[in-house]
Amino acid sequence: MRLPVVEPRRGRIRAGLAAVLALSLQTTAWALPEDSRQPIRITADHATMDEGRGEAAYRGSVRITQGTLDVQGDTLTLKVDKEGALTTARTLGKPARYQQKTDPAKGPVVATADEILFDNVNSTVTLIGNAVLRQDAASFTGPRIVYSIARKQIEASGNGSQRVELVFPPQQREAGKPKATTGSSK
Repeated sequence: MRLPVVEPRRGRIRAGLAAVLALSLQTTAWALPEDSRQPIRITADHATMDEGRGEAAYRGSVRITQGTLDVQGDTLTLKVDKEGALTTARTLGKPARYQQKTDPAKGPVVATADEILFDNVNSTVTLIGNAVLRQDAASFTGPRIVYSIARKQIEASGNGSQRVELVFPPQQREAGKPKATTGSSK
């Protein structure tokens, strides 16, 4: 069966596929609430969709934006089950890039890797190959980083040639905290 081709200027991707994409990229753990109320914009050089197999593929300078969310890569593949629920979203690039503001009081979460895999079934985001996860001055780097959305846990693992590096900045001084004094007071 030949896959239907959707050219960027010739047609529109179905609203159902856009909804699937929204589910694939929005998680309550990684998104500001207002992001889900913003329009989803997808740009790519080429897109295909196979409803029978439950797959959609985008390639060539792929970019997805929604609110503070910005995902970029060379390719993006989405897979859904028979009910239309997202199972996986896979972005490849050199590097693939994810950025999203998750907390109004903090800077954006920025992730880069050769592959970014969102597994909706297991509620995980896996960064594979040259993985870097940063927020503000804190960072995790290594060959593989897995973030469990449900458990809010990060696991970074090394391999024989590359170790994991975790950088935690010193705590900022609390505003208004009295400074220690030296000398005697009479």
